[in-house]
Amino acid sequence: MSNREKCYAIIDSFTEEQLSNIAALLISAKTLADESADDAYCLQLHADYQADADKGESVSIESFAQGLGILL
Repeated sequence: MSNREKCYAIIDSFTEEQLSNIAALLISAKTLADESADDAYCLQLHADYQADADKGESVSIESFAQGLGILL
């Protein structure tokens, strides 16, 4: 039996009231998992920035705009 099938079998054993609580729990778990992935991505961005030899270099707004093809 797959994990999905086991989950379906367990879900089938709950009452509607219990399912309401289980659904809230699953939504929270999914949100937490999504936030964990986002946190990992942000930590990697920070690590990449810390390792960047060009970090801290500033550029004027005019140069930045020109690089984007924007006339100020």
